[in-house]
Amino acid sequence: MKNQVALITEGGNGLGKQFAAILSEQDIEVILVAEERYYHQLKKEALGATKVLEVDITKTESLQKLYDYLNKVYGRLDILVNNAEMANGFGQKIEQVDLADFKAVFEVNFFAVLRTIKMLHPLLMKSKKAHIVNITSGLGQTSKMKEKSFCYSDYQMTAYSTSKAALEMLTVLLSKELDTTPIKIDGFDPVRMKNCTYNSVTICIEVKEALLQLLEVHQMVDSNSLP
Repeated sequence: MKNQVALITEGGNGLGKQFAAILSEQDIEVILVAEERYYHQLKKEALGATKVLEVDITKTESLQKLYDYLNKVYGRLDILVNNAEMANGFGQKIEQVDLADFKAVFEVNFFAVLRTIKMLHPLLMKSKKAHIVNITSGLGQTSKMKEKSFCYSDYQMTAYSTSKAALEMLTVLLSKELDTTPIKIDGFDPVRMKNCTYNSVTICIEVKEALLQLLEVHQMVDSNSLP
């Protein structure tokens, strides 16, 4: 009998599977969602006890089906990891920016996260101690991008960086709004320590420990058991 249920968005980018494995090791019920093109691939992989669902978080109707499933099966949600993101436009200068591509990046990196939180908020409120984790990036932090020592400070990824900056601000504002509720929200950048990059999709032990510490998984045990 497991005491917590966690949802991780977009298992198709590699990091989602690693987050799922980390939480599953803590005896947490984990649901990993992915859009159609990645869903069928994930269903063929050995993911242990992790459940895989086909969900398009850019579509309200798809998220509604997810809400209905979670509400029926679990009645609440304890952990939400907003992991979905799109990264493109490497090296693009202003004259190279395609507004359609720009909007597509914001749709996944910002609006889909906002949409997911809004849709699942009632289930998070039913948890005695819920936690939202938005996967952020140093490329979206103004202070980091001004540091010459930051390995990505010269990256010109206008759409990606600004969408992640918007996500940073959303996280700050929601943390104030949710302060008096059972829900806590934080940003988490897994690409911030040595030997950890999105390109190699590697989660080093320091990042794993930082994530578990952030979630306080051993202190979040709910008295209500899950099926």
